[in-house]
Amino acid sequence: MRKQVASKTTALVLIFVVFAALMAACGGSKQEENGASESKTKEITLRVATSFAGSDPWVPAWTEAIKQFQEENKGIKITDESTPVNQEALRTKVKADAATGNLADVMFYFNGSETAILTESKEIVSWEDEFAKDPDWAKQFNSGIIEKVKYEGKLYSLPYIGFYEGLFWNKELFDQYQLEAPTTYDAFIKAIDTFAANNIVPFATSLTTPYLQEALVLSQVGPEGQQKAYDPSWAPALTIFKELNDKKAFPKDALTLDDEKAQSLFAGGKAGMMFNGSWTAAGLSTNPAFQITPFPLVPGGKGENMIVSGFGSGWYMKKNTDQAKYDAALAFVKFMTSPETAGKFAAIGGTYAVDTQQSSSTAQLLIDGNKMVSEAKDFVMPIDSYVSRESYTEFLKGIAYVSAGRKTAEEILDEATKLNNRNK
Repeated sequence: MRKQVASKTTALVLIFVVFAALMAACGGSKQEENGASESKTKEITLRVATSFAGSDPWVPAWTEAIKQFQEENKGIKITDESTPVNQEALRTKVKADAATGNLADVMFYFNGSETAILTESKEIVSWEDEFAKDPDWAKQFNSGIIEKVKYEGKLYSLPYIGFYEGLFWNKELFDQYQLEAPTTYDAFIKAIDTFAANNIVPFATSLTTPYLQEALVLSQVGPEGQQKAYDPSWAPALTIFKELNDKKAFPKDALTLDDEKAQSLFAGGKAGMMFNGSWTAAGLSTNPAFQITPFPLVPGGKGENMIVSGFGSGWYMKKNTDQAKYDAALAFVKFMTSPETAGKFAAIGGTYAVDTQQSSSTAQLLIDGNKMVSEAKDFVMPIDSYVSRESYTEFLKGIAYVSAGRKTAEEILDEATKLNNRNK
């Protein structure tokens, strides 16, 4: 009897052990499945460093873009390491990150010579391969601009927001005096004569700022000639300053007037024209009377429909060996350069190297500025981007002497050339 009971007991124990083992196996299997599932849905964190911080006008668009991207890509988190571009903060950060091998996954940073510190790290993507994989995306970029921002023949920095300089004019005043738009030099001069005769400042400018002389030089000699620092061929363009001054084209205090006050003259409807940069367009865009056009071709000039414009920063991406992280960073860059997102930035200001979708809030002046850039035959960087600071300072001072007839254009160019050569 005891034997039978013992046997039954033993059998029950064995059944319980087997059952427990099966349950443990099932539990372990479920845990493994859960672990695999968790690893598949593991959140990817991207560090992104830009200049969209502080008082930068694009901060609202940037903040909204990050929010939208994360909502559309639940598994990706953006750590925003943006730093104000002023006071060298962004440059200091990126240089420190490069030196310590701790570059952000995506950066909106300076190009040109600044690219060197990133390429030396050998951790930066060259965009040619990604363009080849996605030609539709590549087509969204202005090919002419792409060629101009390459570094040592390679595209490391995707151009995005740029600047331009153009001739702003007040259509209301032009219509009042039945004047043609200043798209030709004859129309430009006729407007100056008409406004001067009617006690309206024809051209709001400070003779201490570089904008008008850059427009005249480029119109006179074209892009190739503009690249020849202080070349004698610039002289006819500078001589025009005296001609315009004799016509009373400038404010009476143009020699002491600063750029901000010159802008105020035009913005307040007290001047017919102004040559300035895209950074003024956002403020001017509230008045539908303000128009923009390239500076007209001067007599005998070579720079028809040429503009001063540039793209000093662009999108860089780190070469992540983690494919998931690489793909996430690429998705973020494509999102930022999409027409929809770029359009939201364009509504605030600037010009763009990528197609932008116009929003209902984009002012017509900003749209026209971008159109001017896209239709330009060519563009160049400002003169001060490739000459010594000392020579350029003296060159600007010399414009006032030329305007007053106290020095010739040839004398000013010769003095600037000597200073530039000394500082090379």
